[in-house]
Amino acid sequence: MCGVTGIFHYHSGARRETNERGGLAMVDALLHRGPDDGGLLIAPQIALGHRRLSILDLSDKGHQPMPDDSGRCWIAYNGEVYNFPELRRELERCGHRFRSRTDTEVILRGYLQWGRDLVHRLNGMFAFALWDRRDDSLWLVRDPIGIKPLFYHDDGETLRFGSEIKAILADPAVGRQPDYKALDAFLTFGYTPAPATGFQGIRQLLPGEWLAADRNGIVRERWFRLDYPDEPTGWTADEAASRLEEAIDAAIKRQMVSDVPLGALLSGGLDSSAVVRGMRRSGVSELDTFTIGFDDPSFDESPWAARVAELFSTRHHAATVSSRVAALLPAVVSHAEEPFADNSAIPFYLLSEFARRHVTVALSGDGADELLAGYDTYRASQLAPYYRLLPLPIRRAIRSALGNWLPASPRKYGWAMMLQRFVSGAEQPPMRDHCSWRRIVSAEVRESLYNGRFRELAGGDPIGEYALAGEGAPDWLSPLERQLQADLRFHLPNDMLVKVDRMSMAHSLEVRVPLLDLEVVKTCLAIPSRWKRRGRRGKLVLRQVLQSDLPGRLIHRRKGGFIVPLERWLRKDWQPLLRDTLTEDFAAELGVLEWPILRGMLEQQAAGRADHAYPLFVLLVLAIWWKIWITRQWPGQFSRPAAAATKIHRL
Repeated sequence: MCGVTGIFHYHSGARRETNERGGLAMVDALLHRGPDDGGLLIAPQIALGHRRLSILDLSDKGHQPMPDDSGRCWIAYNGEVYNFPELRRELERCGHRFRSRTDTEVILRGYLQWGRDLVHRLNGMFAFALWDRRDDSLWLVRDPIGIKPLFYHDDGETLRFGSEIKAILADPAVGRQPDYKALDAFLTFGYTPAPATGFQGIRQLLPGEWLAADRNGIVRERWFRLDYPDEPTGWTADEAASRLEEAIDAAIKRQMVSDVPLGALLSGGLDSSAVVRGMRRSGVSELDTFTIGFDDPSFDESPWAARVAELFSTRHHAATVSSRVAALLPAVVSHAEEPFADNSAIPFYLLSEFARRHVTVALSGDGADELLAGYDTYRASQLAPYYRLLPLPIRRAIRSALGNWLPASPRKYGWAMMLQRFVSGAEQPPMRDHCSWRRIVSAEVRESLYNGRFRELAGGDPIGEYALAGEGAPDWLSPLERQLQADLRFHLPNDMLVKVDRMSMAHSLEVRVPLLDLEVVKTCLAIPSRWKRRGRRGKLVLRQVLQSDLPGRLIHRRKGGFIVPLERWLRKDWQPLLRDTLTEDFAAELGVLEWPILRGMLEQQAAGRADHAYPLFVLLVLAIWWKIWITRQWPGQFSRPAAAATKIHRL
């Protein structure tokens, strides 16, 4: 994995020389993504930078930015293209001769052969910038699922871009103003949906989107669509399981290609267990697995991970998280860059640090929940229409009872929180009810907590934007499959994959997600929904795949989830952090929240009279983000590995 960045003065009326010092600052901002090598191309109108984490072909032949033989095209690339051996053979038959064993060179020569149609041949996780001197154009591309990020800032004359926002902000010409519409979406979901970032003027490419810039301006195009079959397949359960197993095994075999040590992140759940099983089936002789547990037994799944590791005879490594990790929050927020409050980012940050001591590449099980209906939210959406049949006075009485009578629970997925989210979401029409399940700051809290200025500045409908991600699908899809499409296009790339990329790359660890391989995705889209979820149980077809290798108590246990004991921590050990950060002074500085309402939430949480843990955590992250990234009152806390020097190329 790597980092790309650069500046391109594309406007015909503003062609000017690039600044070497500025380019180096942008490259240096990405040291943690690529400590092994660095490069910066300086040419009229462009600076193209790269930091390299060497995975394939560890020699200098993999150095980037990489030119073609003529020096016409230069590429800076982040990611892995898993079908690059097949593409390389095809290009060799076309007459291309390769200098390296990298997939970077395959992309570069693929562009020379096929032009921008190249993207339709790539299976992998990637983001790259390719400069073509022939027409002085820059081409930015993001992978189909959104596994790898790519951000940009366009002022109408100059395009700045980077694998992380901090590379763009390394240029002092870029301001740090908040985007209040994006902050409203953040408070709604705990993450900032693309193309927004939380910063005015800084955007990100959508999954499966490219941007081309030349002297005529900028063009963006969404080049990828989910590959559904033309009609329902009618596969039997056995056929669906067989096809899924074949796709997973092939994907894992493709993704185990590496010239550096490789392991697996193991939670003990179905998804990571399927990945470890596939790695064993591929013939790997020695396998390191890694897990993080919690000191609260109701949140700790490490015994399940240990059992799976024992079944597959891995070298298992385990560590434990406690409430003392509050001190890590500034580092987590620094590396996330966007406002991001998925609390599982904290243990994932520690897990990545832990795994990096032993391996450079790790496979993870992310993605199966959105493909095979693993979340309980899908069950809630099935029940919501029945709830809406109740008379309105009864529904109001239920909501009042939940708000006033049910005590907060310190246990994972406490009944109070679950029921409150259900009845709030179930009041919404189809699709919005599903999307509302993700809501953290409820509509009622939003109405009282936001002041008039914030409501005016925000002016959006985050739930509606989420629901729109379910549109454009084939007419034959079931309601469940439309919900899965929305999650694949909205929740997965904006939440889960942000966490995986930022927290792993904070420690120079490459994490691969074989369950999001394009062939696995295509197979899952074709599996009939009745083999994905029925009643309270999801991922039925994956359970069938695993039943020959895992005991029933592992296959049929309820989904756990990689979350922290947030309610208990915020009520006890994290109280000083809350009180010191969410202050009246901060509320006044932010200028968009009603302090009396926020103060009441803090007091109720401390006294145990209500459970505001998730809203308060989102507000806590917002405060830390504001102080690090907007006003710079707090220094950013970044990993600074020992890194190779950056080589300068001049044209």
